[in-house]
Amino acid sequence: MGAEKWDTERLASALLDGIFVCDKSGDISYSNPAFARMLGYKHESMGARNVLRDVVERDLEWRALVSLLEQGSPIHDYEIKFKRSDGKVLIVSLTANAVRDDEGYNAGIAAVARDISTRKGVENEMREKAFRIDIMNKIAKIAGTHKDIRSVLLRVSEELMKLLDFDSMCVGVAEDKGRHVEVFAPDSKHADLAVSLGKVPYEGSIVEKLRFGGKAIIVEKEAGRKLFTEFGVLEMGRVSSLMAVPLTSRGRVLGSMNLLHSKQAEYDWGSAEALQMVADLLGSMIDNMVLFASLETKVGLQEALVRSSVELQKAIETEHIYAAIASHIMEVVRYKDLSFYVIDWQKKIVQPVYAVGGYPDEIMAGAGGLDEGIVGLVARTGKAEFVDDVDADPRSADIPGVPLEHNSMLAIPLTGSGGVVIGVLELYRERGQVFTQNDLEAGLLFAQQASVALENAQLISKLHDAKKEIEMLNDLMFHDINNYNFATLNYVEMVYKEKDLPHSAKAPLEKSLHLIRENAKLIENVKKLTKIGVMDPDDFVLVNLSDVLRKVVSGITTSSTKKLGVKLDVPEEAFIKANPLVDELFVNLLTNAVKYDPHEEVEVDVEVKKVLEGDSPAWKVCISDNGYGVPDEKKTLLFQKYVRLKPDASVSGSGLGLSICRALTDKFSGRIWVEDRVHGKSELGARFCVLFPAERHPNQ
Repeated sequence: MGAEKWDTERLASALLDGIFVCDKSGDISYSNPAFARMLGYKHESMGARNVLRDVVERDLEWRALVSLLEQGSPIHDYEIKFKRSDGKVLIVSLTANAVRDDEGYNAGIAAVARDISTRKGVENEMREKAFRIDIMNKIAKIAGTHKDIRSVLLRVSEELMKLLDFDSMCVGVAEDKGRHVEVFAPDSKHADLAVSLGKVPYEGSIVEKLRFGGKAIIVEKEAGRKLFTEFGVLEMGRVSSLMAVPLTSRGRVLGSMNLLHSKQAEYDWGSAEALQMVADLLGSMIDNMVLFASLETKVGLQEALVRSSVELQKAIETEHIYAAIASHIMEVVRYKDLSFYVIDWQKKIVQPVYAVGGYPDEIMAGAGGLDEGIVGLVARTGKAEFVDDVDADPRSADIPGVPLEHNSMLAIPLTGSGGVVIGVLELYRERGQVFTQNDLEAGLLFAQQASVALENAQLISKLHDAKKEIEMLNDLMFHDINNYNFATLNYVEMVYKEKDLPHSAKAPLEKSLHLIRENAKLIENVKKLTKIGVMDPDDFVLVNLSDVLRKVVSGITTSSTKKLGVKLDVPEEAFIKANPLVDELFVNLLTNAVKYDPHEEVEVDVEVKKVLEGDSPAWKVCISDNGYGVPDEKKTLLFQKYVRLKPDASVSGSGLGLSICRALTDKFSGRIWVEDRVHGKSELGARFCVLFPAERHPNQ
């Protein structure tokens, strides 16, 4: 019996699992050393312990165990929590059985206790990891099938809520060039589109802090204080703690992922690690979103710039160009109000020329100085200016009658070809709707086109003024010269008609009369060339070439001193764009055909045919004669000023007739040339050809 008892005690002491025996009330009657070590007590003190009072964490678990044992079945692997002497809680697996007395009544409980805290911790950790991996896989799947964080932010927040507790979540995305951060939040009403809470300055933002700090931001309490610019668009009244991690891609911080909670000290670095894993999954999506948005913006910008360039070139009048610029910049940079100023460097003022928005009359009321306001600053420096709150900027100039609205403003210089600022565009948006770096770059590209259009319009305005002045001076000059010429002609004719005029004086007077008449013709030709130079194609109308040729041929046939035969082969209608001076072109050509034909009987062929010039229809007019012809070496020089077909003193002429023909043809968008009537035999006569673009009559 002694040996048996010694072996049992020795065996119980050697076991690593705890063994204890107690009555139903929990008083311990026996325990082995391992049980004492498990609970952190000395072995000799265990006899004074009570399981229910000193060991079990929750009474309910023990009472449930006792109830099961009283039903007569042993218990295996019953999980229960024990308290150690140092307060630590253990998870224990019990194998227990009821101890009965000699009469078979339940006298107590004998149990073996095994500490499974480590195993349960590993199981829980593995279960937590599996759960976290499942959440991450779901978020990764969401991120992998979309290109825009805004379209999945609500679904991401719902999955994230299973890992971390928060009252609200938002994402901040920095501009490509980093001047502002746009804040997005999930929208429960629109699962496929997050709501933009607005744009805030990059300086002082969470994103800036993350870029320079390099690690997560945790605010344990009083997060409602305005620590970052994002808090200006977030509801921070009940927020006590905040956690933010960077959204990164390709080594760049693109934005921030932020959780907010009403409880203090809600987050720790373990929470930050979990949130960072989610943020890393979304980083490439943010990068794609920024990239695609940038590409779409650039494509749209290029298309808008092409359209606006075409339209701006159409608005060549100065009074139209201001409205055209204001209209087409809206396609490039959206605005609410616009003010357009032209810079007068000589007077040192900025002159308002156009305004769109709520207060155009007040803006247009008067000019400002070059040393006043942001417009003057942009004009002086040639650099664009951003202002997020124009009324709070001390550089802004007050405009009487315009209230403080605290709008954002972008001022863009229009720089001329000489590098001098010729105008400034001020664009305004409502409070909170700031201008971005992309807006600036788009505005500057548009300003290049607008500057060219504005300079062209100003140049055209000056040319119009110069044209009117030249026309006035020419009219005065030709009028006065002709008056003097006419008076001289009258005086010479009076002397020439004197009855007692010596015969020797008649020859010089005849020569003088001839020169005076030639001078009158020269003045008339110069006047025609001057008029041709200032003709405006916009004033041209539809002209029937066939009617013109019939009229010209009839006039020359009637007035010719030679016997003239003209073979006219023209269609009923041949329309071109021209003005009445087109008659002069064919008068000159037909007159030359008669003048330079040495025969007493002159024959001229006039033919009009419709041909193709490239892919476009054209009317070709050819006038063939039997005169001296034009040698090959003179064909290329023939239409220059003062070049004559045949330098013969007996044939009058100034050498301007064909240059007038060339000038008229050019003005009417045509071309003129001369060829041999018989190929290779210039001495058998010339053929003058003119080609004009064909026009359709409105009734056709």
